Amino acid sequence: MGDWRSLKVGDRIRFRRLPSEWQQPGFVVPSETVELYHRLIQCRRSFRVRWIQHGRPMIRAGFRGANGRIQWECLAVDDDA
Repeated sequence: MGDWRSLKVGDRIRFRRLPSEWQQPGFVVPSETVELYHRLIQCRRSFRVRWIQHGRPMIRAGFRGANGRIQWECLAVDDDA
């Protein structure tokens, strides 16, 4: 992916790896966010930028839960992954 700042509504992105800034010493990421990134990477599909919030492109991804229902997740894209 190029610079996330140039993304606009309707653009499609695919996650290939965890953000490089997460490797910096002392950088803390909530476990739920790490888990979501792993799921986005594993599914190997692209996601559409749905809206811009506070200057950051937002995606929405649905995953089937253990109960068979779709669980929707939203994520702000502001990294180099």
